[in-house]
Amino acid sequence: MFLSGLLLLFLLPDWTEGIAGDTVDINTLARIINFVEKNYKRVDNKDGHPRQYAVAINVPKDQCQQNFNPAPDNFLRISQENAMDVQKAFADETNALYQGAELIAAGTRKKKKYNMHSESLLLNPADNSPMTNLLNRRRDGCSVFYTFESPCVNTCLDENGKHSILKALENWKEHSGIKAFVFKNFWKFDPKKEDLQTKFKQIVAHVPLYRCVSETQCYACKGEGNTAIDAQCLPPPEN
Repeated sequence: MFLSGLLLLFLLPDWTEGIAGDTVDINTLARIINFVEKNYKRVDNKDGHPRQYAVAINVPKDQCQQNFNPAPDNFLRISQENAMDVQKAFADETNALYQGAELIAAGTRKKKKYNMHSESLLLNPADNSPMTNLLNRRRDGCSVFYTFESPCVNTCLDENGKHSILKALENWKEHSGIKAFVFKNFWKFDPKKEDLQTKFKQIVAHVPLYRCVSETQCYACKGEGNTAIDAQCLPPPEN
């Protein structure tokens, strides 16, 4: 019994470090999102304003850890994940989907009566989606899903809706590597909804949620278990 306890004592520091290493470094995450925004952001060709898009990456684990600085020569193999190819995919609104080796991206796909949102395009169908294929390429990699605007309450986060992303997030939870679901702005129709706290906790139930607002500032939204979603990840209260 004494020897078992002694062995556990010696093993514990490495085990603890391994668990901690499975969380994205938040400063590195800010640099990753800034890299994505600089290279792949969807911009309206007419007015130059940014438009909703989503990107997911699956990269080696060390690229999400402390002190990594993404650059064209060391991240996402820019020559392969060509920004022009991504922009062409965004422009084709009958498809609006790009699938590369380490990066997938989507704009919005026009249907007769509605637009399919970028999050749903990447995450559905849940068991055979572009995200499924991306995760299968590197089983222990760091996977980051970034959406310019937060998933909409009425469609993407409706657990009973046909375009819900929640089942896909449940599947993503089983991926063994580092995971981060990130958004920047709030979906334009959702900031006044009182249930964003509850809806965002549906994401956190499966994968860690972050909000990145600049190249130097990301927030961990928390919300695990009975804890609340951090105020930085919710719209400011109305006066």
